[in-house]
Amino acid sequence: MTLRALLGKSPCWQSCKVSCMLEKVMRLSRQVQYALCGIFDLAYNGAGGPVRVQTIGERQRIPHRFLEQIFQRLRKAELVTGKRGPGGGYVLTRSPENISLREVVEAIEGSFALTHSEDADGWPDSSHRPDFLWDDLSERMADMLSGITISDVCREAARRSVSRELPDGLDYQI
Repeated sequence: MTLRALLGKSPCWQSCKVSCMLEKVMRLSRQVQYALCGIFDLAYNGAGGPVRVQTIGERQRIPHRFLEQIFQRLRKAELVTGKRGPGGGYVLTRSPENISLREVVEAIEGSFALTHSEDADGWPDSSHRPDFLWDDLSERMADMLSGITISDVCREAARRSVSRELPDGLDYQI
């Protein structure tokens, strides 16, 4: 299934300027946006080899010190692994087809599954509130993000002619 099919006929998906950063589409934390940009960059530009965080930061215009902290969370979630030494950097632990956007978001923000005790903290009980809504929204968002892989994003980026910087000697399309 294509990314376009998963997202439907969203006018923004069709007309928004090509950018890794969201504008008015949906509010995601800056950390989540940076994590998605970083994982995308590894898949789209890395060609399976290690890429330095500083290089990703320069391409995506993300402060590399902040990106390094984000990549530590991605490493802890086993989405990337680090290679030390000359020519080192980060690589994806699995192929882009096997990494969903949900995994990236959850690596940064935590699980979509909320427990009632988390919901109740600081919010008094009320029989007049649609508390059933939060679990339903979390489940739907998680399902939607689970259905979109990093390779889907890369295919859409290639279709939209997003610039690539492949290592010397490599020039192929995803």
